[in-house]
Amino acid sequence: MERAKIWLAVKFVWPLNGKMAEAIRGFQATEADGVWHLHRTLHRLDDPRQRAILFTHGLEEEAHAEEFTLAYAHYGQRPLAPANFERRELYPADEPTWKTFAFVNVGEDDATQRFRLLRDTIDDGLLKESLGRVVADEEGHVGLTHSLLVRMGATDAEIRTELRRVRVQRLWESWLRSGRRVIDRLATVILSVVYFVIGAVLHRTARARLSRTFVDYDNNRIKKLVE
Repeated sequence: MERAKIWLAVKFVWPLNGKMAEAIRGFQATEADGVWHLHRTLHRLDDPRQRAILFTHGLEEEAHAEEFTLAYAHYGQRPLAPANFERRELYPADEPTWKTFAFVNVGEDDATQRFRLLRDTIDDGLLKESLGRVVADEEGHVGLTHSLLVRMGATDAEIRTELRRVRVQRLWESWLRSGRRVIDRLATVILSVVYFVIGAVLHRTARARLSRTFVDYDNNRIKKLVE
């Protein structure tokens, strides 16, 4: 399914004006959001080795965001204006810190698969080269985040349960986003139909009213001239 979606997007949607650059902008926003969450988690770690690993991870994610920033400028023909949206913590402060890395692990795994499919689908160029570098890092991040889960004391059963919960949550959020897009497009179609139907009726009414106004005006002028 994911392979088919990516192939259709690359072959039929991306050639449309601005769609490829818009997709790259989304990739950049996702990577930048990941950096924000990693930095927010850094201060909750006490172990120096874990902090060093997380800091290095954050630097690589920042480099990925920069890769997509440069790609956007290349294909979009203008500098990227960072997306502004409200960020929220992944978990409440009283939840174990390791759960954040479970969420990140799922995100890294999904990103690796998606970017790898994109890399293999698109033609040679700057974006393909950028995706190659990003995929090479992301493949290591999947194992890295899982290793952090174990280092922080999470059991195998806890890890499996949290990973499953995160995947269900992400699927639900993805379904909601898709549903909103469908509803927005449907609403646009309905409003367009209503506009043209009502506009056609009102157009005839307005012309008839305007014609009567001009006739009345001409009759009044003629009457005054006769008087």
